[in-house]
Amino acid sequence: MLGLAVVTAITATVVVSPGTVAADQVSDLKTQAARIAQDLVLEQLQIGADQQQYDVDSAKVQRDEAAIGSTQNQIQSDTLRVSRDRKRLQAEAVSAYINVDPSDGVLFEGNQSEAFARAEYEDVTSGDTELTIAVLHTDQNGLDAERATLEQQEAQDQATTSQQATQASAARQTQVELDSKQSEVTGQLVAAVAQQQAAQAAAAAKAVRAAQAAATAAAATSSTSPSASGAASGTTQIAPTPASAAGQGSAAGTSSGDPTLPPFLQCVLRVESGGNYAAVSPGGTYLGGFQFSQPTWNEAAQLAGMPQLINVPPNQATPAEQDDLAIALYQADGQQPWDDSCRGG
Repeated sequence: MLGLAVVTAITATVVVSPGTVAADQVSDLKTQAARIAQDLVLEQLQIGADQQQYDVDSAKVQRDEAAIGSTQNQIQSDTLRVSRDRKRLQAEAVSAYINVDPSDGVLFEGNQSEAFARAEYEDVTSGDTELTIAVLHTDQNGLDAERATLEQQEAQDQATTSQQATQASAARQTQVELDSKQSEVTGQLVAAVAQQQAAQAAAAAKAVRAAQAAATAAAATSSTSPSASGAASGTTQIAPTPASAAGQGSAAGTSSGDPTLPPFLQCVLRVESGGNYAAVSPGGTYLGGFQFSQPTWNEAAQLAGMPQLINVPPNQATPAEQDDLAIALYQADGQQPWDDSCRGG
């Protein structure tokens, strides 16, 4: 699924642990989603089985209907055959009666031979017809019984088909509900993962800010310590300017200097500006209590590990910042950049 790892390097590696509550929620939602997916598979298999049984029952109903139709056609055919036979026999009897010789007198009356002929005629005119009708009735009763059986089977098949259709419909409804639940759980899972990622990102950002603050504090501490000196990239000359030069300004910004300054720098502060950290030389080239030029100030800012002071006019920096940069330059170049009168002090 989804995951997030935040690794930030400042002076050390920051590792953020995910929240226990968010992780538990994501785990629960994943389990629930997996269970719903399994239920969906089972429900789809059940739907397939119901559909297959429904198709089988429907085919059986169609066969029953075809058999019933065939039986009905057979009954109609037999009924027509009997009707034709009856009409044919009646026509033959009438024809025999019409075509009898009149000289013979009344038909089939008189001697024994005529009586026999009459009996035979009656058998022909009535007996065969009754036999045929009896056979027809027997056949029709058999067909009616068969039709009743088929109709009963058809009704049972239709009931089974209806039941299968109901079960299939219920299974489809269950599938729809499971699909809806799966969508809901998936949405909750996505939201929970996003919340977990946001919490991790916020914790990482907080840890990074804390590490940055610690690094900044450490850098500021090391820059104010006399042991944080670095080698100068070359010799930088600062032209000495008398403290009484024009443009030094009023007494505002005047200080006796940091008592922790080396004696040489205390002397430089007095000689160059009279302790006035806002002093400006007459030509505007040298600024501040130690009368830095801007290029030398920028170099000292790099030596002190204080790049934020680069291109800042020296006289606009605080006295403490000017002291820090003066110490950095002094540790790098010694007494050389300043007034000779302070050397050896």
